[in-house]
Amino acid sequence: MGYLYVNRLTLAEAKYGFLGLDEPATLRHCISLRRSHLEIRMDILSCVKAGAEKPTQIMYKANLSWNALKEHLEALEQGGLLNLATYGRRKRYELTDKAIAVLMAYSKVIDEVNATAPAASAKF
Repeated sequence: MGYLYVNRLTLAEAKYGFLGLDEPATLRHCISLRRSHLEIRMDILSCVKAGAEKPTQIMYKANLSWNALKEHLEALEQGGLLNLATYGRRKRYELTDKAIAVLMAYSKVIDEVNATAPAASAKF
């Protein structure tokens, strides 16, 4: 059986046969409902780009726990994608030029993948 990875397939899409699968039981084998580290980090960068600057705002908009957010923010800072500005006890995150370029490239890749999605929806 071939495996098909579907990015963030909703339960409604799965229920109504988005993939053309006959049995709901096969969905467990075909769909990953968890986000990868790449997807989470791109979501964080997108949230910051959309105006969420404070850690708590980013946490809620990216739908992450506090511990997971801290881990990903640290990795993004070390990678040179986020700058941390501290004002007293308050923290604020800003995108770097590198992060903007990465978001644009990621967006292009996602657009290309989505453009070819109808051809990839064949049954396995």
